[in-house]
Amino acid sequence: MGVIDIKGDVVSNDVGEFYEWFGMSSTYPSKVQQAIANDEDDDITLNIASNGGDVFAASEIYTLLRASGKQITANVQGLAASAASVIAMAGDTVRISPTAQIMIHKAS
Repeated sequence: MGVIDIKGDVVSNDVGEFYEWFGMSSTYPSKVQQAIANDEDDDITLNIASNGGDVFAASEIYTLLRASGKQITANVQGLAASAASVIAMAGDTVRISPTAQIMIHKAS
């Protein structure tokens, strides 16, 4: 079973490369796409702890995950806020720790 961490800010690919350069935690579409491509199993587990970020990047990640044809389990470990809540909804199964939260709001 492949594991993809959805941690830090959800950002675009260009901004994600900037974050990587400085060793900062982030999630971005090409990083998730590469993780999906490298996963040989039929199942993917998302471990989510993110304040969110770019809703368009999150939408792209959601679409990549749903189009993968894999069984997706989303584990909300701490916070899946804003754009991270969009990614969490890609799960066929969504599990939330009793101490975790999902925050959904209208995107601006």
